[in-house]
Amino acid sequence: MNLSAPQTSPPTDLGFYTEGETLSPQTAWVFAPLWEQDARFLGAFGGRGSGKSNDRAQAVIINMLTKPGCRVVGIREVQNSLKDSVKQLLIDWIERMGVRNQFTVLVDEVRGPGNSLCIFRGMNDQNSESIKSLEGFDIAWIEEAQTISQRSLDLLRPTIRKPGSQIWATWNPRFKTDPIDIFLRQNPPESAVVVEANYSDNPWFPDVLEIERLIDKSGDPERYGHIWLGRYEKVGDRQLIPAGVVEDARKAEAIPNKFDELILGVDVARFGSDETVIAFRRGRDARTIPWQHYKGLDTMEVASRVAAAMDAYGPDAVFIDSGAMGAGVVDRLRQLRREVIPVDFGSKASGLTNAKTANKRAEMWVRMRDWLMQGRVAVPDDPRLELQMTGIEYSHDQNNAILLERKHSERRMRAGLPSPDRADALALTFAYPVSKRGYDDDEHEETARGRSEATGY
Repeated sequence: MNLSAPQTSPPTDLGFYTEGETLSPQTAWVFAPLWEQDARFLGAFGGRGSGKSNDRAQAVIINMLTKPGCRVVGIREVQNSLKDSVKQLLIDWIERMGVRNQFTVLVDEVRGPGNSLCIFRGMNDQNSESIKSLEGFDIAWIEEAQTISQRSLDLLRPTIRKPGSQIWATWNPRFKTDPIDIFLRQNPPESAVVVEANYSDNPWFPDVLEIERLIDKSGDPERYGHIWLGRYEKVGDRQLIPAGVVEDARKAEAIPNKFDELILGVDVARFGSDETVIAFRRGRDARTIPWQHYKGLDTMEVASRVAAAMDAYGPDAVFIDSGAMGAGVVDRLRQLRREVIPVDFGSKASGLTNAKTANKRAEMWVRMRDWLMQGRVAVPDDPRLELQMTGIEYSHDQNNAILLERKHSERRMRAGLPSPDRADALALTFAYPVSKRGYDDDEHEETARGRSEATGY
């Protein structure tokens, strides 16, 4: 295969001069931004067979060939042996590119011209002292980055600090709560270039993988989407709300019905980075009325915003999280003669679900999950909301009742997950059953009866 004239190439000339010849990477157009833009973080995510790892392996080799003294470390979360690393992939591409005479392959490293070097490390073996050995490296490539832990990211990022150094990541998405996905895909820093690539982007997609792809396509569609299309896995072992139902609700058409009850859920911020959220839900529609999000408001300001929303929309019920600052908001609204209902997340469940729940918050979340599962419901097309709804894990207490993890649990703090303020605000709209005000005629009664029979609420 002639790599100086590949079958396809990115939309710009990616020729690299070395030892009297020009090398062009055999890589797909989709990866062009990773070669063209000088960024601190480079990422590529997607399904199997996209060529992500092959693209970055060639980038390692070309950097070692063209930048004297370039030092690269291949990173995985767990590396029990070099067989778990990208070492063999690099060797294969060194052979394919016809530059074997310029590299020396040793047991635990690969050396190139100009004292360039590539080594391989498992992050789970590193600590704050041992990681310092990587301080002078130019590139850290995290392969299988969906498995990298928050601890490992926190160790690695400040360590790779040489001027002009880069951190690369390639991964097949797993869960929206994976640290690499949160960092580079959901809230990427300005100094990041991230691309999505799947098998359809790879002009060298092999026939043997096409056979495997078609087998999976004819089987479980969710498994196919995860493996080949780079979609998130639908359900985690401890995930209360499946990702699929939230995804469907984000895409569903919002059909507001004036005869449905309008409920406001207000989750009041506890800490500086948290949000105060006012969520609106009218029956099956939680999207048409825009939600309100605020940061840094005091009790009086939050109460003022809620009062204004009540005046503007005339809700049938307003449920407010009464914990921490929320209690002050409830008191102030009552002073303003607004009818609101405080909800204590840690109080006893009210028996509103068939599932056994440990407290009021778990009960509201289960009711919200059941609402989503019935289908034909609409939530804001908001990836932050989806992350919060699908990111909460649950367990069972000593009474075998469903117990949700805390807003600021140790796991969530380690993973850098935001407080689920938006999801809790929507859950609050399920605190208690609510009837539409003013059902006075037969038409309203029939509409209410039909909705109740359809939804079970």
